[in-house]
Amino acid sequence: MKCSSRTGRAGALLGFLGVILGAIGAHALETVLPSEALESYKTGVYYLQWHGSLLLILGLIFRDKEAPFYIRRSILFFSMGIFLFSGSIFGLVFLPMLQVNASFLGPITPLGGLSLMMGWLCLFLYFIPRLQTPKSNED
Repeated sequence: MKCSSRTGRAGALLGFLGVILGAIGAHALETVLPSEALESYKTGVYYLQWHGSLLLILGLIFRDKEAPFYIRRSILFFSMGIFLFSGSIFGLVFLPMLQVNASFLGPITPLGGLSLMMGWLCLFLYFIPRLQTPKSNED
């Protein structure tokens, strides 16, 4: 399966959102959020930005190429992890401001973290040569 440019576009969009959310956190939320909530918010932005950048890089490297199994899995895990980890943190920070009980999001954050870890593990496995599919000697 070729790695579509969707991965690169998603990474670029997440980078864009990370900059916007970071600026909002630095300039607009310091007076609105308690310091603990602001630190959680910054953590969500940090992980969104780093993993979005990684998706952009993977999208650039494997654009229009056959993406190996572990690369495809890492892209899937990173995408899920960003959504679950950063998304749940943002929900935990902002939903209480709207008088919404966000406690249901608490268990989702570690699942997002686990997904991010699995993405990194898949990248690690990709670099173990014996796990790669051997090329045919017919070439």
